[in-house]
Amino acid sequence: MSYRIVELSSVPYAYVKERLKALIESGNSSQTIQRAFDYLNALSKCSSEDANNVMEELKDVVKNEDVRVVLSSVCPTTPDEVRTILAMDTGKTYSPEDVDKIVQIISKYIKT
Repeated sequence: MSYRIVELSSVPYAYVKERLKALIESGNSSQTIQRAFDYLNALSKCSSEDANNVMEELKDVVKNEDVRVVLSSVCPTTPDEVRTILAMDTGKTYSPEDVDKIVQIISKYIKT
């Protein structure tokens, strides 16, 4: 079976997990797909919809889409964790207020 890449974009883990779940439920699964789903299921801290909401709300604070994707995938809950991810964005310096706002946005959406 061959595939053709139509579009390439970064997406949160929750989105990938949702797509893998659909593949498994449709019967188009493999051991690799199942293992990837199990891994993402263990990591998931929010739903695909919530991850998209996080990405949307972060647009005002974090301009870099790849950084927003990582933030919405990992869902850091402390300022130190957020700063570690923000270090990826070498083009911008984030204030402590920005970091606190990011923690607040993410905290609204993570499942407990």
